[in-house]
Amino acid sequence: MSSAARARVAAFGRRIAISFVVGLAMGALYRTCGLRAPAPALLGLTGLLGIGLGERAATALGARITLRRDPPPPSRAPHSADLEKPSGCTCVPSAPQ
Repeated sequence: MSSAARARVAAFGRRIAISFVVGLAMGALYRTCGLRAPAPALLGLTGLLGIGLGERAATALGARITLRRDPPPPSRAPHSADLEKPSGCTCVPSAPQ
């Protein structure tokens, strides 16, 4: 495993640990305040799983669509005649005198 892959795994592990600790803290806060969680635990976890899977599927689909597109044409260096042309921008009105 390369060092970059190890760094990604370590970063992912840190995110999981932070999420878990924050979840524990929120659970303790709800319990301390005498509140009930807004959704049953299983329902909430199922929703989070769906969000995660949907995000992965959208990312994979986007990558697949991007691979099928034709590559953009190579950019050309600006021609000196293009640089000398006035911009012709009339977006900003001139101030009244």
